[in-house]
Amino acid sequence: MSDSADEFAARLISDKLKAVHALWREQKGEAVGPKRGQITPARLRTSMPWSFIMEVMGGDFRFSFAGDRIVQFMGKAHAGTLVSALLGTPFYDGMNRFFAGAVAARRPLRAGPARSAFPGKEHLEMEAIVLPLSEDGERITALLGAFETWRAGTHASG
Repeated sequence: MSDSADEFAARLISDKLKAVHALWREQKGEAVGPKRGQITPARLRTSMPWSFIMEVMGGDFRFSFAGDRIVQFMGKAHAGTLVSALLGTPFYDGMNRFFAGAVAARRPLRAGPARSAFPGKEHLEMEAIVLPLSEDGERITALLGAFETWRAGTHASG
């Protein structure tokens, strides 16, 4: 494991996010990210409810899979929906920038813990990660992500 992977994992607060990152790191080998098929429900185990997969569609992202806790947080399933169709709110605009940043950087990104910008969920703070997936080892074809929420003030500063 490289120093940057050690540092990334060390900055995570959520044990669920640490588990998703460890699985991703274990499966990716020397590639930019593992193949989507390597990220199975059996491997995600107890982190699956907090996990999601976004397909990379050029400059856009399509919801592919979201665990039960993600759907509960968002109030509905968005499977098949493009992020571009949801832009115009701080939450989805931030989500789009976060995903685009991971694709451009070609590496895992983390955010938070910080107060949620999702309407009606401002009483929560969240920590999130996105991790590249690649079918050919080079081109990022999807993002594996996860987030966890807590009552505001639990971890975030400010």
